[in-house]
Amino acid sequence: MRAFLLFLLLLALLTLVWSRGWRPPDRYNPWAPLDLREPPDLFFRYKLDRLAREPAACRAALARAGARFEPLRDRAGPGACGWTHAVRLEGTGEARLQRPAIVTCPLAATLVLLDRQVLQPAASVIYRSHVTRIDHVGSYACRNVYGRPGAPLSRHARAAAIDLTGFALADGHTLRIADDWKARGKASAFLHRVHNRACEVAGMVLGPDYNAEHHSHFHMQASGWGYCR
Repeated sequence: MRAFLLFLLLLALLTLVWSRGWRPPDRYNPWAPLDLREPPDLFFRYKLDRLAREPAACRAALARAGARFEPLRDRAGPGACGWTHAVRLEGTGEARLQRPAIVTCPLAATLVLLDRQVLQPAASVIYRSHVTRIDHVGSYACRNVYGRPGAPLSRHARAAAIDLTGFALADGHTLRIADDWKARGKASAFLHRVHNRACEVAGMVLGPDYNAEHHSHFHMQASGWGYCR
């Protein structure tokens, strides 16, 4: 009985302060908008998932972070392929993409976070430089997983995945996953650090150690809970 009365008192107190306009800091507020300029917080994945259902909020988050993008109309087909709430992403606000990529807005937000929270810190620590370009071999592709007949539809078929192949730095270094993943030295250290830390901001990351099909790239998608192989 005493515990119940204490609960009611606490609830009344919270209701009072809420009604007077108090709100917890955004990092501790699951209903606050996701700020792509800030490190991921406790509710980051919930906020990112919410962006998939709130396209206007997602585009606003990209704009606040300085990303260069163009909203696209939804596309249906062929078959189950196509996209909804996608953008043509040209740059993350820090680095530019090798060429524009059609990605869902949450995936674009993930790439912004990857650049700010993973790529730039890794380049600063290992090379005392910064990343200027993100190389990739495409995002949207209407195909099954590995292009095999009868396999499930790939996340690429919904513009919900992108394959990153390397990075260019301001000091002139160009890092290629196909060439540098198993090499020794700074290039390999950089790529392994990026792969390991990418799961802090991405829902899934598959790299060269996952299987032979990924020997040359990082497969990345926003959906998921940080599965990293």
